[in-house]
Amino acid sequence: MAEIDAYNEALKSGRYQKPDGLMGKYDNVRCLWEDEELGLYLRPYLKPAVGRKRERGERLRVLDLGCGSGDGFEFITSIDGSKSLTPEHNAKVMEPDMLGFYKGIDVNEGLLSQARAIYGGRGNMLFVQSDFNDHDLCSEEPYDLYLANYGTLSHNTDQQTVELLSNIAEHSKDGALISIDWLGRFSYEWQTLWTQDLESNQWMDYVISYIHSDAGDKEQLTYFPLRIMGRREVLNIYRQAKRKAGGGIALRKLADRSSFVGRHMGTGQYNPHCQPLRLVVNSLFEPHLCTDLDEALVRYVPRDGFTEVNAYHQRLADCWNHLVTHTKALLEGGQLPEALAEMPAPLRRSLAAMKGVVRAAAGMKIGNPRASLVEPQLAYCLRELEMGLQRGQGCGHGLVAIFEVVK
Repeated sequence: MAEIDAYNEALKSGRYQKPDGLMGKYDNVRCLWEDEELGLYLRPYLKPAVGRKRERGERLRVLDLGCGSGDGFEFITSIDGSKSLTPEHNAKVMEPDMLGFYKGIDVNEGLLSQARAIYGGRGNMLFVQSDFNDHDLCSEEPYDLYLANYGTLSHNTDQQTVELLSNIAEHSKDGALISIDWLGRFSYEWQTLWTQDLESNQWMDYVISYIHSDAGDKEQLTYFPLRIMGRREVLNIYRQAKRKAGGGIALRKLADRSSFVGRHMGTGQYNPHCQPLRLVVNSLFEPHLCTDLDEALVRYVPRDGFTEVNAYHQRLADCWNHLVTHTKALLEGGQLPEALAEMPAPLRRSLAAMKGVVRAAAGMKIGNPRASLVEPQLAYCLRELEMGLQRGQGCGHGLVAIFEVVK
């Protein structure tokens, strides 16, 4: 399979291992933006599910579809359940001891070998080499949480996903959750692939070129097809799965993630107008490293014929640039930019946060307060803008869907 060859190439690069920081699969954006954002989308539904299990003296069963190196375990046990600044509320939604059983399924033995090396000592974790579409859900006890993050179901046809979702809905108990993350159809990273013909143009030829630094190596990389999804396609799959299962499944959340910071912002593989903004945001998160904030400004180039999509990207770019420019002026003592005609709440919150952080940093002796305090907070505020402005249209690198089994 082309997919297996492509991921084996990524493994051989040495940048599919933890930790990495500025580059690689586990860069700062992956760990501090994408993982946390997915967790924030899942948290309102996972927290009560864990609470119900705890009340009954039970533990959760988790099935990780396309588990790779077993990232799903770290993901679910790192979601912070606190909305308070007081330390007694600083608790995870799901502590490791609430895991009854975790099963990871993947077709790639190389990735599974990494997973077993990391988690092989845990008796309640199992990794299986298989196509998850062939997994017989009816042959084992139902799971409480099904993970298919980071484009896993973009490997599927729509009919395969309908079958999978309907089988989960039929076999699982009330309250089971399904977390899915498809590739977004209207990500700025592949603007050249945007189309209004959603019936004929459903797939992209994907290449994991972002992991490789040598241009010569990139020419030999393997391409493989991935399904790109927008809101309409997700809703269509949902309706079909619900009808096939006779009900029993509800779509709870549909949200975009990784707008302007997706994996291919720095490759120019599918859009020559892209800037390496992911690398810039990685730098913002990196301690002891100052970033040129002018490089963080988005120069969005619209594409004719996509009014709604352009409007989302341009609005986010305007708010993003205003926040960056405002922060730079605070740091340098310059004139603050004029307010935008529209100042949405996420932008107002972020501006207030940056004003307070810069003011506090000026009086602190922590080495380099700009690099270690101000810039990471700016990165988090940019993430806040994305989460506050997104509309679940498929305009980010990922289109996140949270489903719940309802019986």
